[in-house]
Amino acid sequence: MEASIQIRDLPFAKNRKLSLTVLVLFISFHYLLPLGLLYGSFPFWAAWVFAAALGPVSYTFWNLIHESIHGNFSNERKQNHFWGRFLCIVFGAPYSVLKCSHLMHHKFNREPGDRIEFYDPNSWKPRWFQSLNYYFRITVATYIFEVGTGLLLSLPSRWTKPIADRLVEYPIEEGFFKWIYRPEILEELRKDVFWILVFYIPSFWLFGSNWPLLVFLLLSRSFFISFFDNAYHYGKEINDKNSAFNLTLPKTVSAFFLHFNYHRIHHRFPGCSWDRLPKQMEVCGETWDKSFMKQAWSQWGGLLEPLDGKISK
Repeated sequence: MEASIQIRDLPFAKNRKLSLTVLVLFISFHYLLPLGLLYGSFPFWAAWVFAAALGPVSYTFWNLIHESIHGNFSNERKQNHFWGRFLCIVFGAPYSVLKCSHLMHHKFNREPGDRIEFYDPNSWKPRWFQSLNYYFRITVATYIFEVGTGLLLSLPSRWTKPIADRLVEYPIEEGFFKWIYRPEILEELRKDVFWILVFYIPSFWLFGSNWPLLVFLLLSRSFFISFFDNAYHYGKEINDKNSAFNLTLPKTVSAFFLHFNYHRIHHRFPGCSWDRLPKQMEVCGETWDKSFMKQAWSQWGGLLEPLDGKISK
């Protein structure tokens, strides 16, 4: 008798519907909105409201990509990969960069290079620079890194490899570049960057003098992704791959963000799809740590002193 492969109960139909909804919203913003402004059929104030509303939706956008990264979007590998790449093209950053950087985060969670809120007295960087870097990282750097790294690595490797070698300071960075420089990964990355440029260059051209709207959306996306993602780890114990906070949110908001606030549950069970995280928390007896909003706001406290693996706050 042949052994059968267990099929997980993944919400593929729901993920696909959510993805199509998100894609329609953002494609409409990039193309229908500037045309509406150009021909005067869409009020300028409403365009700004639309742009502002898409800021938090960008976080749901990222969380759908995240499901693909962990193989939780679909049971079919090709479907996972297709939707991850398709979403990332409209998102504006290559799938391979998002996938590699996120998996490195799981592998090196709370190790040097992945605990940016702790002052590192052994680093060559002075305290003021580490503080500046910290605030840059929690406000806009995550998305900027994803976009910038994709554009950089799309260039010939003989140009970019020396730059990458100089950027490596911690094992998490070494692991990232070692994986991303595989020939088949670079080939896919360059194709994705091509389609990203095909999508974004005409959009910028259509916006014309209304370009601040598009820049505002991209900066808003950068903020929500950077600020929210770091909140789950700020001040948590170090040197523990499962170290993360479970943060409370109203049920509807939690569902809107695909239950990403069940973050320690996710780190413990990365193969658990978003719709099953609440049940998984109940089954394994996990508890809530604190309010999401209070924890997110606490990040403005800045750099923390190193405490040899103990919780700082």
